[in-house]
Amino acid sequence: MNFPRSEDGTKAWAEHQASRGPDGDKIMLAVETLDGVLVGSISSNNCDTRNGTFTYGVAIFREFWRNGYASEAIKILLRYYFEELRYQKVTAHVYAFNEGSLELHERLGFVQEGKLRDMLFTNGQHYDEYLYGMTKSEYSKMKI
Repeated sequence: MNFPRSEDGTKAWAEHQASRGPDGDKIMLAVETLDGVLVGSISSNNCDTRNGTFTYGVAIFREFWRNGYASEAIKILLRYYFEELRYQKVTAHVYAFNEGSLELHERLGFVQEGKLRDMLFTNGQHYDEYLYGMTKSEYSKMKI
């Protein structure tokens, strides 16, 4: 888990990430408005080509929350992995305190598959982590 960092820290981290070469099917993408304003990022991880599974994480800057950027970025990523790379299952980890992300994943059709109790300590208390999943057949039923 990477907690929010300063703007300078984020820029330094992004420059470091941009200097890295390809790593299989793992990707990191900027999320921008149609006018080119950076609003966040989305990345895939744990890409297992043998089993056809992957995970992802999405981060949208607070001032751009609830404008559809995360939803659209997730749909684009899913389309690429399910339709182009032929993966068959995606998993997302969502922290219990992130109500917006919980609602988003459920609205997109993800299924809550598990709960890891007291996995994260922040702001003086422990929080659960929820596991959400979607199969390719569930994705094909999405209205994109």
